[in-house]
Amino acid sequence: MTRELLSLDFYGNELIAALAVLDEETDTLRLRHALRKPCKSFCGALVRDMDGATRELTAVLDEIGSYASNSVSVVIGLRGKFLSFKRSSGFESVSSRNRIIGTRDIEAALHNSIPTHLSDTLEVIDVFPQSYTVDGNIGITNPRGMSGCTLEVETFLSLALATHLKTFTTVLSNCGCNEFQILPSIIAAGDMLLNEDEKQNGALLLDIGQTHTSALMYHKGTLVEAWELDFGKDRMAQAVADLLQNDLETAKEVLKTYEPGTDEIVDEVLEEAQTKLLYAIKKELLQSLIYLQHPSGQLVLCGVLADKAALKSCKKIFGVRKTRLATATDLVTDCGNAADAAYSGSLALVAHAIARERQALGVTQAKPSGLLDGLLTKLGLDEIF
Repeated sequence: MTRELLSLDFYGNELIAALAVLDEETDTLRLRHALRKPCKSFCGALVRDMDGATRELTAVLDEIGSYASNSVSVVIGLRGKFLSFKRSSGFESVSSRNRIIGTRDIEAALHNSIPTHLSDTLEVIDVFPQSYTVDGNIGITNPRGMSGCTLEVETFLSLALATHLKTFTTVLSNCGCNEFQILPSIIAAGDMLLNEDEKQNGALLLDIGQTHTSALMYHKGTLVEAWELDFGKDRMAQAVADLLQNDLETAKEVLKTYEPGTDEIVDEVLEEAQTKLLYAIKKELLQSLIYLQHPSGQLVLCGVLADKAALKSCKKIFGVRKTRLATATDLVTDCGNAADAAYSGSLALVAHAIARERQALGVTQAKPSGLLDGLLTKLGLDEIF
C-alpha cells in the first residue's frame, strides 16, 4: 500500500513544497516533486496580505496537483517570530488495574505538560516528547506496555500567537485546504537531519532562509532550545549594497546572477557580508542562557546559504570542532532539485510526520486526521483516506 504526503514549508518569503510517496510494504519514501515559489505575501507563516497569500498558495497547490494521484496527507511547516518554545514536564498516575502503561496514560501525561496558566494569546501547536520516567526510572524512550504506577514525561512545547495562527489557517481554508497537520519546521529538521551522535554531543542546527533564520540546539540527546530569527540571507544583500554603495534592489539583482570567482572585489564583498550575517545570528543566540550554558561543539547547516564556503565561515565564527551540510537521507527521488540544501526542511517535515505518526505520541493536529479535504476537489481529485 502506498500513501502520498505533501509538505508545505513556509520559509521566509518563499514556499518550499515536497510531494512524497511512502511505500508502506518496503518502507521506502520516494520524492515525486519538489518546488520553490516566491510568496511575498508571507513572511515565514506570518501572513502580510490575505488576498495575495491566497493567490500564491493556490498557485503552488495547482502545480503540485498535476503530480498528485489519489489521496494526500498534508503537513504544514511553520516558521516565524510569532513562534516560541518552552521546555516542560507532565505527570500521570497509571489507573489501570494491572498497571500497564497504555496510550491513554501517555497522552494524559503529554497533555499535563501544557501549563495551565498559559496565556490566552498563545496556542500550543506541538508537544514533542523527549524522554519518560516510570516509577523513578529515567531515560525511557517509549513507555507503552511497561508496568508502573507513575509516569512522567519531559516535553518541548511549540507555541504560536493565536491571532497570527488564525489568520494563517484562514488562508489555508480559502485555498480549500481544511485538514492538515501542523509542525514547527525547525523541530522536524532537528529531529531528522541531526544524527544520534550529534544530538548526544550537543549539535547546533542553523537553517538560514532568504528573510528568516531558524535554529535549535541539542544537549546530551535532549532538545534544549530553539530560536526563530527575523532576518536571513537578505541581510547579506543589504551589506553588499552598503559596501558597494548601491541601493538594495540593485544589489539583489547583481547577486541573483553572480557566479563566485568571476570578480575578486565582489567575492571579497560577499565574504564580508556573509560574515556580518553569521555574526548577527551568533549575537542573537548569545542572548540565550541555554546557549551560554551548553556551547555547541558541532554545527549542521542547511537552507539557502548552505554551501562549503558558508560552512567554513561557520566553523570559525561559532568556534565549533565539526561542521557539515545537512542532507536528507533514506530518500529515493524522481527530481534532481531535491539535492539543494534549501529543500532539507521540507523533506524533513515528511519524514518527521511519518516517524511521529508511527510513535503515535505528542503530535497536535490542527484539524482531524491531518488529511486533505477540499484541496483535493480543487485539484480535481475525488478520493480521500
